[in-house]
Amino acid sequence: MAAVALLLAVLPAAPALPAGSGASPDGYLSQKVEVIVYPSDAGFGESDRGWILRREVSLLEGYLWRHSLRRLSVEVRVNIVHRRLRHEEFRDYGERFGFLLDRSPEVEADLRALGVSGSPLLLLYDPPADCPNRIAGRTYFEGAHSSIPLSPRYFSESGFHRPLHLVMAHEYIHQIDLAFSRLHHAAAFLDPDGAGEAGYPPCIDPGGGDLSLRSVLQFDHSCAPVDWEILSPAYGAWIPR
Repeated sequence: MAAVALLLAVLPAAPALPAGSGASPDGYLSQKVEVIVYPSDAGFGESDRGWILRREVSLLEGYLWRHSLRRLSVEVRVNIVHRRLRHEEFRDYGERFGFLLDRSPEVEADLRALGVSGSPLLLLYDPPADCPNRIAGRTYFEGAHSSIPLSPRYFSESGFHRPLHLVMAHEYIHQIDLAFSRLHHAAAFLDPDGAGEAGYPPCIDPGGGDLSLRSVLQFDHSCAPVDWEILSPAYGAWIPR
């Protein structure tokens, strides 16, 4: 954290953009994020777990706004779907990663019924006993969604042992990285999993986890401020201030 503070002290004050940038010097990207929850319990919505999830969603919105230096505003819409997930709806990644929920025909039907289209999309679910997961989440390139199993640790001791909103932020940032790449601006955003590796920009905190996510939201490959306007209008609306 001290290294990031020192770096911020010598860089131009955010959110100023580099000279010659086509983006507005004062504004932010407004984006809608869809979260679909598949709980195993019928009373999830009004249960303690349901309220913890709502709190984590609010923390996610605040986290992205704050650490992007008020350049990224997301509105998260949560839908809860009560149905049994079938084994066939999961993609098997073997012993290393386990099973993760895919955009199966049933999931696609749920999305259509809810009026959900496009991305970003986060699928949260209680994993069935015959589909164990071994990682916190995964983002799919071809399906433009992230799959996040709901671990019991997110709901124990107020969920602060490993906050769910940071797991959602990490997978969401993967989707943002893919969005920049699809628009042919791969250098405009960084893969959050590369922090600390050789050749990774020095402006990104090498500590990993939350520390790296914060700086990935602020700096691109050249350590210039992230140009969020690039994603408009394909992945959100640019709002001038």
